[in-house]
Amino acid sequence: MREKFSNVLAERHDSSEPLIALIKDEKWATLRTEVHKRREELKEVDQRLGWTILHHLCDTPPVPADVFQDVVKLYPEATKVQGKSWGQTPLHILCRKSQKSLGKVEILLQYMAPEDLLIQNRFGGTALHSACASHAWIPVLRALIKANPSIVMARTPEYSHTALIALWQSHLQTIPGAMQVARILEGDEVCENHFRKFWEKVVLLATEAYKLSPAYDPNTDPTEVEKYTLHGLQYLRAPLKVHKVAIQLHPEWAAYPDSDGNYPLHHIVIQRPFRIKDIELITGLTEAYPEAASKRNKKGETPIFIALRERMSWNGGVGALVRAQPDILSTRDRETGLYPFLLAASLAGKVAVENTYELLAANPHLVKY
Repeated sequence: MREKFSNVLAERHDSSEPLIALIKDEKWATLRTEVHKRREELKEVDQRLGWTILHHLCDTPPVPADVFQDVVKLYPEATKVQGKSWGQTPLHILCRKSQKSLGKVEILLQYMAPEDLLIQNRFGGTALHSACASHAWIPVLRALIKANPSIVMARTPEYSHTALIALWQSHLQTIPGAMQVARILEGDEVCENHFRKFWEKVVLLATEAYKLSPAYDPNTDPTEVEKYTLHGLQYLRAPLKVHKVAIQLHPEWAAYPDSDGNYPLHHIVIQRPFRIKDIELITGLTEAYPEAASKRNKKGETPIFIALRERMSWNGGVGALVRAQPDILSTRDRETGLYPFLLAASLAGKVAVENTYELLAANPHLVKY
């Protein structure tokens, strides 16, 4: 009898505690009941952090799923509340603190509109940025992308970083991660599970980005989309080393054109994403698939003529295209009908003069034309 009376007193004491205190003490049985009795307290925002009860639950990994779901269901508006310090929503916190919390992430997503996933924290990051920066489980990334595919293209205002950058930087910040990338770029094979999980996320983000690009063919076999990873990386404006790692691991990816007939090589020549370092990527792509240097896209353009019009220098990439496919020297431009050296000669500037000389030196017999 005395023990039963003590339990009753304890329950009464627990029920009088603030909900935050019950969370802190992990009194889940009491909290399970109290959230229904004290619904208004779920709407309260603490003055220090600017968090609701839902924020605190997301910051506490052991919370039972049923308690978590009840709180979200009773006050779903909390999913959009941003904290004071870092501007985090509950989803940001959950993706940062509980990397394998797929079930709870899915609960939150049930009560969030697609546009809610694009809410940015104080650093400009979405929940996907938080998940990628915190080594979240890949099913968590898939759930976020499924809820709003455009999240893969969301960029931070200050540095224009996508979630891929957050993923890449978080991997390089670990000693094993940095060493794995260095070894791959040196031509070594890397088989560690740590890298495999990371690279699986890179491919996921790149392929989902490719699906959003204008050049994606919706009739593409879903099992074949991975082959267009290089296109996705280019659409995401991924760092140079990410491209180089992708080519090193899968040189065959350089041989797949998009729906416009552009190979990865075409896009690099058109976009010039790395300027003075473009040559590193052009060299990698031409070594992986030399034939791309002579391929015409659906507009009839080959990389050599695009490069000349873009004032790309000989050492900056034009020379690499010629070395990959020397026969392109005797092809004609679709628009002007000119050979490469004549097109270069028709353009003004120092680069054009240099290109004209180098193109003729590579095939002097063309001078008769």
